[in-house]
Amino acid sequence: MLRALRELATFLGKPTSWVYDNHAKEGVPSFRVGQQLRFSPAEVRRWLEERCRVAT
Repeated sequence: MLRALRELATFLGKPTSWVYDNHAKEGVPSFRVGQQLRFSPAEVRRWLEERCRVAT
């Protein structure tokens, strides 16, 4: 299921403006449907896991 910008912002605990401004810079996996950004929850979870790994 695809998610909208507002849902991803809530999930990440960031304002929608952060998600919109930083999706490309931070590499948040996204794509456009018309002019709207959409996100795959599975891809976002993988992205978070890769970025948030703590060295042990």
